[in-house]
Amino acid sequence: MSSDESLEKLIETISKHSNTPIETVRKMIEDKQDELSGLVSEEGAAYIVARELGISLLKETKRQLKIKNLVTGLRSVDIVGRIVNISETRDFERNGKPGQVANLVVGDETGVARLSMWNEEIDKIKEFGLVEGETVKLSGGYVKMDNRGNIELRIGRGKLEKIDEKIDVIDLPSKENMKEQFETIRRRPIDELKDGDYGEIKACMVQMFRRNPFFEVCPQCGSRAKLLNEKWACDEHGDVQPGHRMVVSGVADDGNGNIRVVFFSEVAEKLFGKTTDELKKIGEREMDALKIYDHINILGDEFILTGRVKQNSYTEKLEMVVNEIAKVDVKKEINNLLSELEVKE
Repeated sequence: MSSDESLEKLIETISKHSNTPIETVRKMIEDKQDELSGLVSEEGAAYIVARELGISLLKETKRQLKIKNLVTGLRSVDIVGRIVNISETRDFERNGKPGQVANLVVGDETGVARLSMWNEEIDKIKEFGLVEGETVKLSGGYVKMDNRGNIELRIGRGKLEKIDEKIDVIDLPSKENMKEQFETIRRRPIDELKDGDYGEIKACMVQMFRRNPFFEVCPQCGSRAKLLNEKWACDEHGDVQPGHRMVVSGVADDGNGNIRVVFFSEVAEKLFGKTTDELKKIGEREMDALKIYDHINILGDEFILTGRVKQNSYTEKLEMVVNEIAKVDVKKEINNLLSELEVKE
């Protein structure tokens, strides 16, 4: 089944089980893509719309995917990847209750993604004796977006297992090759960027898109909260009093080309030089969230932006989801340039 046929089947199923006209469902999917700044595909947006309409049958659809095709909102995901990195277990306390979290970075030939493991899920690391370089399979997991705009895998009600590549005939790049390809930070001119690159650009902000930057999140897990029956709710924690995070986007230009850039949460705060709470108060005082852009003067400023380049499925153009941002250090840039000239000589 082609991707177009798969999408049409999803739209028909959503329409049938929610008693919603097909054209209305299409508009909801389009609006959802626009709400998420085009960061999810049409199919990914369809799954999110279905979930918000309470259609549970879509959650059981198996998604045999490569990492580059993961989108926020997908459930019952099956994926195989090589462990590129295992973080240390971190202890935390939330609402007076202790917890633990550890992360695996897993990859295939198309990219890498973080697999976040919580509390008793972490026991799998010791149970299987997992180390970097080994291969794991996630069955029935789900995909969400972390607070930096990156795709994050979760086990949830799914299953994580260690697999034997020789028995299962798995052909994945080596850990070293994946680290070199997907984790090495290298500065590139914008016109040389490609889908899947992870790197750095030095560019001026030349445009900001004036959209409401604020969205509601669960204060416990950080997942997107949704409004149900005039109450905010989280899929994992039920009714909540939501917190707020930001996502803003614009255009950066380095003289060789330009690219749409997207900033989430703490990175957006660094861009604006103000916290989410400070900006939200400005919007409330002006009675218009878009007024925050009138209080920020960053157009023409030059930044060092580091992040992942991907093709926006909505516009079909490249964009960078920024993970790190810094003002240009002129002295450092001059020293780097002199070092490059010495190497060339």
